[in-house]
Amino acid sequence: MTPTSGPPEARKKNLFAPPPAGAVTQPSRRRLPTVALPAPPVTVAALDAIDADDGRVELLDGLCVLRPWPTPLRTRVTQRLAELLTAAAPSGAHVFPHGLRVEISARTLVIPDLVVGPVPTPTGPPADADPSATPSPAATTPARITEPPFLVIEVADEHTRRYNRTLKLDLYRDRGIPSCWLVDPDPAGRTVTIEIYDLVDGGYVRAGQASEATPLSVTRPFPVTFIPADLVDPGD
Repeated sequence: MTPTSGPPEARKKNLFAPPPAGAVTQPSRRRLPTVALPAPPVTVAALDAIDADDGRVELLDGLCVLRPWPTPLRTRVTQRLAELLTAAAPSGAHVFPHGLRVEISARTLVIPDLVVGPVPTPTGPPADADPSATPSPAATTPARITEPPFLVIEVADEHTRRYNRTLKLDLYRDRGIPSCWLVDPDPAGRTVTIEIYDLVDGGYVRAGQASEATPLSVTRPFPVTFIPADLVDPGD
């Protein structure tokens, strides 16, 4: 008598038996996209050669770092900061959308949550483009910059907080980026703490800090005043 035709006790016990050799088993959870990366040391050119355009992949001194996908809270804070800075930016400054790559060196490529820099130079339309059509923002916004921007902003979550405060802050300082904001939302989504760092004599100096309903005023790269709690309140 086989277990499948035997008494209920035999059938129940068989459910816990290991699968036979060579059996195909179904994963217990949905498979997530995989990313194939070259072995270190890696160069920016090597990433370009394999078309590694995953927005989570950064390169630090030849080592690939795969960051987690942004949380909904991190995304909300990033979007509201982008709207605030875009409204305050003068004509010579441009707030780049999330995903812009900043090439620090031939072996270092990072993707800040937000970047403010000079207005990008428009690129010419393709030869077969309609001359009367208005170019889309994507067509005029570069995917990567190599010159130091005015400002980089990192929005933390529980997985990236230490990474932002140590390795990335050091990279931005060494590259001579004038200002860096470290934005740390409360995991409960109630408020945000923001630290402003300005480059002074080759080192970052904390130029301001605020949280909750305390107004924060900054002058670099341009004047703007806002309340950190407004970045998450009211919640979605």
